[in-house]
Amino acid sequence: MRLRELPPRFWLLALLLPPLPPPARAETSAQDVSLGVDWLTRYGYLPPPDPVQAQLQSLEKLRDAVKVMQRFAGLPETGLMDRQTLATMRKPRCSLPDVLGAAGLVRRRRRYALSGSVWPKRTLTWRVRSFPRSSRLSQETVRTLLSYALAVWGAESGLTFHEVDARHQEPDIHIDFARAYHQDSYPFDGLGGTLAHAFFPGEHPISGDTHFDDEETWTFGSKDGEGTDLFAVAVHEFGHALGLGHSSAPNSIMRPFYQGPVGDPDKYRLSQDDIEGLQQLYGKVPQTPQGTPTRRPLAPPPLPPTPLPDSPTWPIPDRCEGHFDAIANIRGETFFFKGPWFWRLQPSGQLVSPRPARLHRFWEGLPAQVTVVQAAYARHRDGRILLFSGPQFWEFRDRQLDGPARPLTELGLPPGLEVDAVFSWPANGKTYLVRGRSYWRFDEEARRADPGYPRDLSLWEGAPLAPDDVTVSNAGDTYFFKGTQYWRFPKGSVKTEPDSPQPMGPEWLDCPASTSGPHAPKPPKATPRSGACDCQCELNQAAGRPPTPFLLSLLPLLAGGLASRCGGSS
Repeated sequence: MRLRELPPRFWLLALLLPPLPPPARAETSAQDVSLGVDWLTRYGYLPPPDPVQAQLQSLEKLRDAVKVMQRFAGLPETGLMDRQTLATMRKPRCSLPDVLGAAGLVRRRRRYALSGSVWPKRTLTWRVRSFPRSSRLSQETVRTLLSYALAVWGAESGLTFHEVDARHQEPDIHIDFARAYHQDSYPFDGLGGTLAHAFFPGEHPISGDTHFDDEETWTFGSKDGEGTDLFAVAVHEFGHALGLGHSSAPNSIMRPFYQGPVGDPDKYRLSQDDIEGLQQLYGKVPQTPQGTPTRRPLAPPPLPPTPLPDSPTWPIPDRCEGHFDAIANIRGETFFFKGPWFWRLQPSGQLVSPRPARLHRFWEGLPAQVTVVQAAYARHRDGRILLFSGPQFWEFRDRQLDGPARPLTELGLPPGLEVDAVFSWPANGKTYLVRGRSYWRFDEEARRADPGYPRDLSLWEGAPLAPDDVTVSNAGDTYFFKGTQYWRFPKGSVKTEPDSPQPMGPEWLDCPASTSGPHAPKPPKATPRSGACDCQCELNQAAGRPPTPFLLSLLPLLAGGLASRCGGSS
């Protein structure tokens, strides 16, 4: 396919990429830009796609939309989806759009937006219909924090809020903690990503209702920044429930992106931008108010979790030091395990959080005595997630433990043996279990170990012995990790890339290159045994890092990809 034959959409996407000097490595991929366009559409900066007109949108309109988003977020208005813009798009945030209506691309005189609807009464009722299931906050603490968040708005508007029992009165505002799709148009997406949403005032049964993602770790008074502060998010969402849209003011609670805890709920006050928006809807507070809103006594933050056995402190590890216990691609995300902690890397390449999550808070039912995960992988035939520790493994259905511990002998390993790494190789659909310089292969379809194993790991030419773990990327490349470095094997190949190993910190964990240490000497090339795969087809070569300008490197993909395929018999 010649350049002039490419569809218009690809030209528009390519032109949104920031220019790069020829020797530089592309920082923005076509996938990033495509996801960025979807993000702009989802949050109101671009109109919904039309089946007929979708590819005829002008480049000028796309750049204008990016500029408005950058202006709203307080970024330089370049009109390009640069790294800073994409990083902002990946931040945890509210589910609701930033731009309301078709006039959104016009520069507003005010920073705040109004929905155009208000409650016709001055006293509103509310009720928590469902509580968070995985938070350490008690139901009483949750109700108290929500009452404080409502009182923040009442203090500046003269509105009053009363919690009611649904058995005696139908409330104006229902509050729920829900997961994934929950019967409205804004499904949640798990830990990180979208945090909550609320519906504007009106006559519809869902008007004013406020929903929080139950898969977030909701906290209050967290000293180490772990989790998501419920009070801060609740104040934001109740602003929507009263009729406020998002604001671009730097100190506004109505900014769409999560900004962390806002301090003592008893002392918190709205910014001037938020007050002006609220009073545009409900008027100013009377000079002789009836009194400050009623607030319950605020309970102290919950005590930190009890330290796990044999470790009184469990200090938070530094992800940039490498040396992980396990690394696994689980449903498109890469998990990095170290002790009783783990980090998650989204498919976009963005960390869900620079701080690790607690192992036992996420993997529900994992025995408390399991403080190290030595390997993990997602089984393709049924989607189950397997975590390995010692000579045993545990199966999870999503995040829930499904059954007791099972021995590694079920997967063909000798009794008492542990594993360094486990991964499923898409080239042949087999599962590989690595220990030291040996590996075994398990047939998932036949549910039995393949005969003729173990084999020597040197059949994977250039791989490190006793790796920390091995995983396969969403693109199909295989990665061996050890210490602070990684070795990449192109899709379908058992021969490492010539530039391996590389430091893993900058590429995978958003760490400065200097903390990853110098490159280690490359291991000597091993001679493959007879019958080992040494496939170096065009598909493997196409998976490498392109030295050519970024758009030219996309041409094989835009033309439909390469037809060649290769598998392996390792």
